[in-house]
Amino acid sequence: MLLAADGPKRFDRLAVVAPYMQLEAEPAPPNPDWLEALRTDWPGFIVPFMHKVFTEPDSADVIAEMIAIGLEATPEVAVTQELERDWERPARLLGAMTCPTLVVHGDADAGVPVALAERIVAALPNARLELIPGGGHRPDIRTPERVNPLLLDFLLNA
Repeated sequence: MLLAADGPKRFDRLAVVAPYMQLEAEPAPPNPDWLEALRTDWPGFIVPFMHKVFTEPDSADVIAEMIAIGLEATPEVAVTQELERDWERPARLLGAMTCPTLVVHGDADAGVPVALAERIVAALPNARLELIPGGGHRPDIRTPERVNPLLLDFLLNA
């Protein structure tokens, strides 16, 4: 969204999956204790996080694969993202985003509530929400057969 806001002529439309943003006028800064916990117990974050992301039945193999990928990463990437991200700007930009926007969200997302996706869509002037029944936080990874046709239709025909 930040790229589209900074270069609106570069974007005809925008499709996002499981968006997350803080919509408060003054979001709280990252919790230093949580950031330190990331640094000192990365597996203690990655393992439960991936279980929270992939809540669909029969996701054990996907969870194991994503945990392995996550454990290859460094916690400093997540910490830096938390510390450097401008949490206020994205929420301020929602009303100015005029390009057609598709928001795809799993209705069983345990990490980002559907209500947040609904608030984001309501704030965008030209957006629609597609809920994936039974979908977790990343239905594009877990059930691409449901998500890809939505993306293709939107990107080719919107």
